[in-house]
Formats: sequence, structure tokens, C-alpha cells
Amino acid sequence: MTKRKKKQKTQGRFAFLKRDGKKKTKTATRKTKKRKTKNAPRISPLMRVLLTIVGFAVLIAGLTAGFMVAEQYIQTLPQIESHTGPLKLINPPRWLGQAWVDHIIDTIGASRFPLDETAAQTVGPRLATIPWMYDVTVQTTPQHVEVRAQYRRPIVRIRHGGQDYYVDEQMVVFEALPVAPIAIPEVVGAAQRSVPSPGTVWLAEDVKAAMELVRVLGLMDVRMAEVDEPIEKPLLDEIAAVDVANYAGRRNSARPHLVLNVKDSSTQVHWGAAWGQAARQMEANEKDKVATLYQFYIENNNTLKDSVRFIDLTRPTAIPRP
Repeated sequence: MTKRKKKQKTQGRFAFLKRDGKKKTKTATRKTKKRKTKNAPRISPLMRVLLTIVGFAVLIAGLTAGFMVAEQYIQTLPQIESHTGPLKLINPPRWLGQAWVDHIIDTIGASRFPLDETAAQTVGPRLATIPWMYDVTVQTTPQHVEVRAQYRRPIVRIRHGGQDYYVDEQMVVFEALPVAPIAIPEVVGAAQRSVPSPGTVWLAEDVKAAMELVRVLGLMDVRMAEVDEPIEKPLLDEIAAVDVANYAGRRNSARPHLVLNVKDSSTQVHWGAAWGQAARQMEANEKDKVATLYQFYIENNNTLKDSVRFIDLTRPTAIPRP
């Protein structure tokens, strides 16, 4: 019993040494960890800025590449045609053929346009440069670019410098284009040697006299087509040219001032003085001249060709017979 107690006492005396040893060990461990933490490499502020810039550059490059791939993909998709539309002329005249439409497209520079507010701003000013169109309005719809306009109907044609020009009832000159449904006689023998630029009014009295005569005959053709027994074809279709070389008797006062040349024939129609000047020249009035001419045309089976040498309308009693 005595030995056990001594042993326990001995252990109890040196127990504090063990506890102190453990504390020292723990303290040393903490100091080691602190040293390791202090010795770890640190990132400087400049390095952090550089790394941030590099990161942003990589991000932007990735986004750019993504957008490029997306754009290429979109371009490979079929285009949606609903965003563009063709030009549509609202109520054009029947004589406005394909050649006139092609001229419009060439002037504008395209046949299809984006269906937005920019179409009218593009098309309108370009159409305003065409001499035979006026009062032009352009409107964009979900399907078309609609054009409403007034069109100058050609009445007579004149040739100058190897090129043909048209003249409308207001004496405006414009380029000649093919016209199938209507007759446009040529004016020959005009005194003026030059033709004004397209879009301007031509102040030529002899050409105006020819234009007025052809316009009246055209209106008469329309009336004759509406009667109970209409004529088979317009009389104006047989008129090749209006000769104004002796307008106002400038060459020979005894000869007719205006002469109509019949197509494919040697027959001539001696009309006489310009419209409104018959009384001054003591000729038959204009209404009698028109009635006499159409009476002969109907009685001669709706033609003026090769029946007589000439048809004199200056004297109402001298009605030529076939």
C-alpha cells in the first residue's frame, strides 16, 4: 500500500510539467501557422488591375465572336419578303404600256422598296423628274408602294435630231415611248428647227395648230364610238402626219394652211386654216369640216385610203365621192 501512494504522489508532482509541455507545443504550432501565413505570396494592386483588364478583353472577344457567328447564321436564313414590296400605279391610263413602266423603274432605280416611311421619301422626288407625270403622291401600304399621278397623254409627235418627242394638249414636250392603243400623228414642216428640253412648254404656233386639230379629231372618234352605229375604227388611226409647212399661208396664201397625210396612201385631206381661223380665211366653219370628213369616212367603208386624190374641206359643198 505504501508503494502505490508514493507512485501516485510522484506522478502528481510532475503532472504540471506535462501540461506545460502541451501548452508549449500548441503555442509553437500557432506561431508556425502564423509564419506560414505571413510568408504566402501576395498579389499587388497593379497585378490585380492587369488581370481585370485581361479578363474584360477575353470577355469582349468572346462576345464579339458570338455575335459574328449569330450574324452569319441569320444571313443564312431565308429572307422575309414581306418587308419589301413592288411599285403599284393607281388607275394608270390604258395607253401606259410596259415601256412607260420600265422607264419609271429605271428612273427610280429599283422595282422593290422597303415598306416603311423611307419609301415615299425616296420614290416621290425621283418620280417628280419624269416630265410626263405630275401631281404625284406616294403612299406606303403593307403590300405595295402606291403611286397616284396625272399622266400627260401624247397628242402629236415630232422628230428632231434623230429622236422623237411627244407634245400633250398643254404643249409640254417629253420623250417619246411606244404607245400601241392610240394614234399619235407626226407634225411635219414645222418652222422651228429645235425642240425644247423635256418638261417645258413649246411656244410654237404651227405645232400648236397641229396639236389642236388632232385633239379635236380624237374627241370626235370617241363620240363616234358611242353612237348607235359606231365606226369600225378611229379615223385618227389613218392619219400619218399633219403638214404645217404652209401654216398661216407663209408659203402660199392660196394653198391650204394645214394638210392631213393619210397612212400608206397618196390621199391628202385639205383641212385649211388653223382651228378657230376658218371665218377669217372665209372657209367652212370647223364643225362643218369635221362633219364632212366623217361623212366621207363612213361612206367610204371607214377608210380614207386611195379613194380620191384629195379631200377638200375648205368648201362644204364640194364633198368628194368614192
